[in-house]
Formats: sequence, C-alpha cells, structure tokens
Amino acid sequence: MEFLLLLVLVLLGVLVVLVQRRREWAAGRHRAGARLRERTLFDLQPGDIVQGDGRDWVVEERLLYDDSGFQWLEYALRDGAERRWLVVCEDDWLEVDWLEPISLTPVLPLPAAIDWQGQRYHLEEEGTARISRTQAAMNHRLGTCRYADYAGPDQRRLCVERWSSSARSDGEARPAEIEVTAGRRIEPLSLSLLPGNGQPVYR
Repeated sequence: MEFLLLLVLVLLGVLVVLVQRRREWAAGRHRAGARLRERTLFDLQPGDIVQGDGRDWVVEERLLYDDSGFQWLEYALRDGAERRWLVVCEDDWLEVDWLEPISLTPVLPLPAAIDWQGQRYHLEEEGTARISRTQAAMNHRLGTCRYADYAGPDQRRLCVERWSSSARSDGEARPAEIEVTAGRRIEPLSLSLLPGNGQPVYR
C-alpha cells in the first residue's frame, strides 16, 4: 500500500513538472511569435502589408539611401496596378512621406521651385545618394542618383531622382532617367503595419 502511494506521488510529481515545462515552452513560443509578428517603419520586408489611404499596400521592395552617412528608407508599395512610395527618414524627429509617381519632366538643371497642379513647391534639400536594396528582383536602377526634395503647402511633397547614364549589356549608352513622385507628409500613426510571408506578391 505504501509502495502504491509512493508511486502515485512520483507520477503526480512528474506530471506537474511536464505541465510546467509545457506552459513555459508555450509562453516562450508566444513571445517569440509576437516578436516575429511585430513590424516597424524601419524593418518592413517584402510581402508585409501597409494599410494607408483606406487600402492594403503590399511591400514589394525596401531601398536604403545613403548620402555621406545620412540614411533613409524608401519602400515600394503596390495594390494591383497602383504604386506608392513610403519614405521613412529619422533626423531630429521621424518624418514619413507618402508619394506616388507622377508624369512631370522638370527642367534641368533643377530649379529652385516647381509648379505642379496649381501648387508651388520650393527646393528644400538636394544631394547625391547611393542606393542598396534587400532583393535584386525589382526593375529599379541601383547605384548612385541625384535627388532633390521640394516642399509645398499643407505638407505636400515633390521629389525628383535623376539617375546618371550607364552602359547597357550591348555596350550602348543608356540615357539618364528621371523619376518624379509627389504626395504629402503623413503622421506615422496613420499607418497600420502587418506582417507578411517574406515574399513579394506581384512578381
């Protein structure tokens, strides 16, 4: 009788230890999963979702710009055929721009002000930046570009990127390209960031 009682107590002790370890494992897994799910404006990855303007935008690419040590991020976003650029810069404070490509060919050399859709944008900053990216699948030229950022009324923004000419695979010179985007500066908290599976959707 005493042996059976001792055996039951041992089995109960083993069961308590197993239950405790299972709880600790589940809690650790939950914490690790929570860390994996969290996203910030500085670590978005292809396949993640950015909710803005009442729509879900898929992160297609993450570009890092570097102008003599000053860095900022630009995320290429897509919803179907539409594209947006999410620009994240932290200097004295966090600045976030929501931009879309526009059809505008600025005069070269770039002027001190640009008029577009009835608004005047004044040159705020310009320079040269080197660009790197997380993946090599996007048809976006890398290397070095000249950029110019213009500020308009009511937090409006207009950005010009001018890519220098380079050689094509057949040896012919590829002409310089200019990409112009426009939009507005937004509050970071106006966006919701959701994790994806790490894979671009539209490729």
